[in-house]
Amino acid sequence: MSDDLLTFELDHDKDQLFIHGDPSGLRRFARLLDRLADKADQGGFPHDHCFTQEWGGNDLSSVSQEDGHECLNHVKIFGWPDARGAKPHQKKSE
Repeated sequence: MSDDLLTFELDHDKDQLFIHGDPSGLRRFARLLDRLADKADQGGFPHDHCFTQEWGGNDLSSVSQEDGHECLNHVKIFGWPDARGAKPHQKKSE
């Protein structure tokens, strides 16, 4: 596992997402977002994954920082070239 702190946690109602990170974890996450934004700026459709150690990664911490919260083991982040997002790129049902 990484030595820094980065968690994505859902509250007990699962309607709020909390992100906890120390400076190193937040900077690492910011670099990932910058890379995705750069690729999307170039017209790409980038994505990346963050996993806890339990799910085979070392990107995310798996100890919740708030009582009653549940850590997410997998966070998938997409970049899109414009504000329409995924909508124009989804397969149309027949």
